[in-house]
Amino acid sequence: MVSSVNKKQFRNMNNYIPLNKAVGPKLICDGEQALIPQKLGVDAMTFNFDGSACEHATCAGAPEMFIKVEEDGLYYFGVEADDTGSISIAGDVLCKKDGTKPNGKLNLATGARYLKAGYYKVALSYTNNAYTPVSNNAAAFNVTMDREPIQEGKYEGNSTMKREFSPSPKIKLWTIEKESTITCEPSKNVEFEFEKPEPVTTEEEGNSQTKNTPVNIVVTVCKDETENVWRCRVVSASGGATVVVRTGSFIDALLTPPTNEEDCIMAVNDLNGYQSGEGLGIWHTAEASLAHEEHHRRQWEDAYKFYWKHLKLQEKLEEKTLSCDKVKDMETAIAAMDLTAVNASINFMTEVIAYIKKLPDNPGDRPYCAGQKVLNNTTRKLIRVAEIKGWSKVPTNVTEPGIIEPPCFLPPVNEGKTRSMAIAEVSTPLQLSIVDTANFMKGEITVSFRNEGNEPVRIPDEINDETSDFFFVTVLRTQQGKMRILNREIGTMTFQRPLNYRELAPGQEYSVTIPVCLDEVDLEGWKQCSCELETRYYNQQGKDCFLGVLRATAKLALQ
Repeated sequence: MVSSVNKKQFRNMNNYIPLNKAVGPKLICDGEQALIPQKLGVDAMTFNFDGSACEHATCAGAPEMFIKVEEDGLYYFGVEADDTGSISIAGDVLCKKDGTKPNGKLNLATGARYLKAGYYKVALSYTNNAYTPVSNNAAAFNVTMDREPIQEGKYEGNSTMKREFSPSPKIKLWTIEKESTITCEPSKNVEFEFEKPEPVTTEEEGNSQTKNTPVNIVVTVCKDETENVWRCRVVSASGGATVVVRTGSFIDALLTPPTNEEDCIMAVNDLNGYQSGEGLGIWHTAEASLAHEEHHRRQWEDAYKFYWKHLKLQEKLEEKTLSCDKVKDMETAIAAMDLTAVNASINFMTEVIAYIKKLPDNPGDRPYCAGQKVLNNTTRKLIRVAEIKGWSKVPTNVTEPGIIEPPCFLPPVNEGKTRSMAIAEVSTPLQLSIVDTANFMKGEITVSFRNEGNEPVRIPDEINDETSDFFFVTVLRTQQGKMRILNREIGTMTFQRPLNYRELAPGQEYSVTIPVCLDEVDLEGWKQCSCELETRYYNQQGKDCFLGVLRATAKLALQ
């Protein structure tokens, strides 16, 4: 599996090296065996495959290691460990297997990333906790890489020694002697790659969701010896969206068709009314819900690809330079450019989110029309069954689907004025404010809606810990220009029932506590910084209620 390598390694090489610029690539882990085979009777141990001097890939401090990507595309990765293991690509943690109970045993964590052809620096980590007696303590660590989703191993029982690693191809690891000293090559156009994992359908009750996955912009640097500067080069840009369809709130008329005339009448009426009525009825189909959510996913894809070009993100990033006199080594230059790329990713995401959240999502709007088109296939089947059985009272009409294309139709992605955009931009007496940040470090803030008009205003009364991330997007900014999105997740939620509402009389206020996620905030590094907290409320769902965007800000000092 592992061959001996010279301790004298070239250090601080680029996170990404094109295939034709890698000098002396050497395969040090051939992918035939797991990095750490299953073994009993071991003490607690920590292996960090992090690039410091070492003779073997399977000991703490292995040489700088790379994966080789032969062609552009989406690659899947898996980490199996007893107890904790992770893989990072180009300094970004791709996936981590959690070793806390009940996962202190061999099982799998997965991740995926769009990668261009070339070599990518990877860091692997493994930790095995202490166990008494030591004779029963097991070590095991395996990392997989494939063009297809990673397959699970056989994880039967709690014993690591009775479990089997994933059958997916084991990772191959390379060292590289050096990168060719070719100065900066001309910039190559990078297209935004949108990742679309397979939809998940579950029989549980609840709302169907389309969730955005974080944007990842991978950058590197090259040395312009003529100008004596480090120049930024964008390697790849990717993001995506996941779809979850929940079917527990309706009877699937395709899988379980009605067996009598009365139910058939109700089913046909429910299916016909999806587009223009209150939405989901007692009778529905998983296929229609999937079409609705896939329409939302297309909105994310179209918006991401548009704004990637519209904002000229690649051009702006590659305008960045660092003086070689001030920044001596490549690793430091890459770290600085990585920070710039993170901020660019967040700005990019906020633009896309603001656009997506303005797209209407009520019965009669395009996601429902997309669902209606699919529902009509089932409606026609039910009508044919009714004719065969002689159920004369079953309606024979089929709803004509409304406008579906294009998914993103509001400017600037597409030209033209729309009713929905006008609604989103109109001034409103409903005001939003951040009224309490005392528990910010505990992961929550309190916001308040206030009706400053002369007429009652309705808002959906659906804000709770589960749903707040779909109504609010919260951002933290420092004076130094750093920023982080504080949502656990971002996306759209399709309610499988009529909404509840709260009516605010003139002058009335309504306060609600919403969570903020601080996982990506450098709390220690940002202490004593003057920060601005911004939250935006988005809603394009509901009847006779506020539709549009509200914004609130507050000053904040991290303590």
